[in-house]
Amino acid sequence: MISIENLTYNYPDSDEAALDNINLTVEEGEFVLLLGPSGCGKSTLVQCLNGIIPKVAGGVLIGEISINGKNVRDHKVHQLSTDVGLVFQNPDTQLFGLTVEEDIAFGPENLGIEREGIQSRVKSSLKTVGLEYLKKRFTFTLSGGEKQRTAIAGNLAMEPKILVLDEPTSDLDPAGTKEVFETLKHLNRDRGITIILIEHKIDEVLGLADRSVVMDKGRIILDGNTCDIFSQNLDVLERIGIHLPQLMRISSMLGVRPSYKEIVSGLGDLNGSFKDMPTSSHPVSGPPQIVFENVGYNYHGGHQALKGVNLEIGQGEFVALIGPNGSGKTTLLSCLIGLLRPTAGRILVGGQDIRKRGVAELAQAVGYLFQNPDYQLFTDTVHDEVAFGLKNRQSRPDDIDKRVDLALEMMDLSEYRDRHPHSLSRGQRQRLAVASILSMEPDIIVLDEPTTGQDRGHLNKFLARMKMLNEAGKTIILISHDMGVVAEYASRTIVMKDGGILMDAGTREVFSQPDILKEASIEPHLLARACNDVREGGRDVPVLLTVGELERYLG
Repeated sequence: MISIENLTYNYPDSDEAALDNINLTVEEGEFVLLLGPSGCGKSTLVQCLNGIIPKVAGGVLIGEISINGKNVRDHKVHQLSTDVGLVFQNPDTQLFGLTVEEDIAFGPENLGIEREGIQSRVKSSLKTVGLEYLKKRFTFTLSGGEKQRTAIAGNLAMEPKILVLDEPTSDLDPAGTKEVFETLKHLNRDRGITIILIEHKIDEVLGLADRSVVMDKGRIILDGNTCDIFSQNLDVLERIGIHLPQLMRISSMLGVRPSYKEIVSGLGDLNGSFKDMPTSSHPVSGPPQIVFENVGYNYHGGHQALKGVNLEIGQGEFVALIGPNGSGKTTLLSCLIGLLRPTAGRILVGGQDIRKRGVAELAQAVGYLFQNPDYQLFTDTVHDEVAFGLKNRQSRPDDIDKRVDLALEMMDLSEYRDRHPHSLSRGQRQRLAVASILSMEPDIIVLDEPTTGQDRGHLNKFLARMKMLNEAGKTIILISHDMGVVAEYASRTIVMKDGGILMDAGTREVFSQPDILKEASIEPHLLARACNDVREGGRDVPVLLTVGELERYLG
């Protein structure tokens, strides 16, 4: 099905090999999980499978790739579209239609399929990804997660024999993530489609892929049965930033087999043994730094994204904003930085109405990391990207260099200072965007899905630094679909649904309300979910937010 022999690749104007002598065979019907730290070459490898590299990206490629008996060198990218479907990290790069259904129909139309066949494929693909209700929506009004599902549906409509997905759930809410993984499971086991999946959500995919391939620094370092990879190579995985799945960590602590049912049973046996567990993790906040007063926002076409939001965020808080795709999270915070102007109500920052402040002025008070880092990268080098805002603020040259060096060091990017930003991986570009924010030292930092493209090692380092900034007085607002991240770092969590606030409380209190989370299509991370199931059975166990808490209270 897929045969790769002695594959080496260098990007244009780069002396460093992004892929170094890759040899890999994937048989028909396999489900392969491709793992590795950010920047290790995973995305580069999968883009070689349909000829995007080097036919579109350029560079120097040595070696051979065969797909279903076809030498990739001998075929154009579009000629391989029915053999290999590729879902990118960034869905914006593969949406072409004005509406959702038009976008999904784009590929089959270009194959010359008859009208009835196109309609059938579009209908089936919409149902598979759960977007029937959005088929008439304009693609530019979709949330990041909705765009991602549209991109997946567009590939499914081509009916490829191989489906390659590069972090397809990075922008999806937990319910959407579960739906996509169930879809991939169905496509692989019931329809025999070969799946290659790049994913950092290891807990969620652990039971899907029988085989895992691990990469580091452009090379394949491990290849084998998924369970064996994680049970026999912990030191190697930890060294490159891939952490043991929560399922295995918790089961080891409790001394039970690695299954959810056994974990629930093990936690139930701890009934009443916990001491001094706080009932809430929400501290007393400082004075209001951000105030939303009856804020509403309507997109062109009448879609009401925000419906009278009233909210205060105190100085020095670490707040998480969670909710299903399209619930209004990004819209609300886009209004905060002046990127969107509310159609109703007003927003105060530091007691001042932001309508009296320009976007440039607001940017000095509020640093915003976009969901897609490419929206805020536009210079020719990593160094210049971080220095750009400081130069516009007319800082002294020696101060600029000092701040740039510190920000790059914080984000583990010092070695790339002379590289072009778009030669970096998605995760590295995400960290670069954060570095450009940190160099400006804003009082408020907004992080819109910072987990995208990040391996767990880099993510933990990054969020630990955000926690340090928070402890130093910075206000942090986090949008995330990663409930483990929310539980570990946010002291307060705001749940949104349909443009309004469903719940606003301490993070432990929020995760103790499974019915409310279910209403918002939120599934708690494994530990909180297991604790809630134990509590439903009448046992006296608190909702634990982190594996560290479990370890501490077991001790």
